[in-house]
Amino acid sequence: MSALVSALRNKSRCGAHLWGSYSVRPVSRTMWSSRTLTVFPPGITPAERLLLRTWHGWFVGGAVLAIGIMAATASTKPGMALAIAVYTAGFLALGYATRRLRPKLRTVTVTTYYGNGRPETYGDPRALAVSLDTLCLLEHAARTGQVRPVDFEAVWTDVYNLIPTSGTRNRTR
Repeated sequence: MSALVSALRNKSRCGAHLWGSYSVRPVSRTMWSSRTLTVFPPGITPAERLLLRTWHGWFVGGAVLAIGIMAATASTKPGMALAIAVYTAGFLALGYATRRLRPKLRTVTVTTYYGNGRPETYGDPRALAVSLDTLCLLEHAARTGQVRPVDFEAVWTDVYNLIPTSGTRNRTR
């Protein structure tokens, strides 16, 4: 049982994937959907991964903390000022701590518009699918002991290097 607790704690601290994250935003009222693959630089430490995930989650987590501070202080003016100060300080501290890491992230985003009778896709869906499949299959193999850690990091590096540093847009129909 302690192995399960340890695995869950590590997953919540470091995220679902060692190599980065994958997010899907389903079709909304505006008729847009998007999928984004974010790949961390290979060799990133667990502490750096935690900082990046905290930076990414601070928008919501910091707001919840600020609301909690306001509730605890009965929404008085000093309580509101403290909540705003904590929220802002979180952004400043996390922004400073991740300033060298954030530019090294590589992302592939595919956005689809469904409003003109047929989908219009922006981005490279094939690159996203191949990169995501490669990283997920490789991570599963590494977690089950089928791939050595050095091989895991070598393939992760290959995928990372194939993703352009600046966002390029391709329009396909």
